[in-house]
Amino acid sequence: MFEVLVVDDTRSVHAFVRSLLAKAADIQVTSAYNGKEAVELLKGGKKFDLIFLDWEMPELNGPDTFQEMKGLGCTIPIVMMTTKNSPADIQRMLEQGVAEYLMKPFTIDILFEKLSFASGRNFDYGK
Repeated sequence: MFEVLVVDDTRSVHAFVRSLLAKAADIQVTSAYNGKEAVELLKGGKKFDLIFLDWEMPELNGPDTFQEMKGLGCTIPIVMMTTKNSPADIQRMLEQGVAEYLMKPFTIDILFEKLSFASGRNFDYGK
């Protein structure tokens, strides 16, 4: 089973991503609704194969969440998932070590392309 953590403060984004990832039989999705919740899951020993991380969230935004995860020694591939499309923002996060950058809104093809690239694994999602 491939374990994915989706960190986003918008419930509709969780539902959308969960519905798309459900097209691949071997993906399990866990949801966190802010960065603090995600960091607590990692501190609690929960293991994931990939994290989709929103940029703009209350309590702890994406870049700060990413830094806290790195501070915990997290080596899980992290895909920033955001509407922020400034080249400087994208470059900064890629230089800091995010595996990939996913612009909202996105399609199933783009989601699985980013998932495959970041994880180094191909997923059959019935295309």
